[in-house]
Amino acid sequence: MGQFWAEIASQNHTQEQISFLKTQLKPDSTVLDLACGTGRHLIPLSHEGFYVVGLDVSRRLLKIAHQQGAKFLVLGDLRFLPFKEGAFIAAVSMDTSFGYLASEGDDANNIAETKRVLNQGGILVLDVFNRKQLTRKYRGKPAEPKTLEYSSFVLTQKRSISISGDQLCDEWILKKKFSGEKAVFEHTVRLYLHSDLERMLATTGFRVDNVFGDYEAQPYSGDSSRLILVASAL
Repeated sequence: MGQFWAEIASQNHTQEQISFLKTQLKPDSTVLDLACGTGRHLIPLSHEGFYVVGLDVSRRLLKIAHQQGAKFLVLGDLRFLPFKEGAFIAAVSMDTSFGYLASEGDDANNIAETKRVLNQGGILVLDVFNRKQLTRKYRGKPAEPKTLEYSSFVLTQKRSISISGDQLCDEWILKKKFSGEKAVFEHTVRLYLHSDLERMLATTGFRVDNVFGDYEAQPYSGDSSRLILVASAL
């Protein structure tokens, strides 16, 4: 899945995300990229003068990140960050990297650990799907296939949402262009309301400073494509 994901991620609004992050992070900050994957945020941020450390649980994705030029990579668990207290000025969790752990409690542990490794006043940028927008779009509807083409494969995606609206489920059927070989992947991500994340952040010692609805920093609403919270560690 690693190489497939590298192609998918590289086309997924990366430049817009980098431009947004540059407006939120202080110059020359020491930044922790949570669930950094193939390094698509880490590498360009490093080129912009930020000192960025990437953490991911996947050896395969970290290997790809290293091959693409990432220098500071750590294999680790989001719930048990292997860093000292106050080691970072900022942390980023981009493009719905949050919500894949086994339980809501694990997600809360992730936030608490992030707070621990940030210095006082440190910034967390948490970027996830907008649950309200996805619920209106998908709940109660059949999962209709959507086909996307990449350089080495064709992806057919079937997307659905749980009745409760708190889980987004994707089935991916990938067909390699040259060999015709197929692979099927299923993954589920937990979806949060704005109020849920505000409460989780407050409980773990963050103050939410801004809430945006897209990478152009437009105000958040129920119709926004994204839910992006920018919070300060107290």
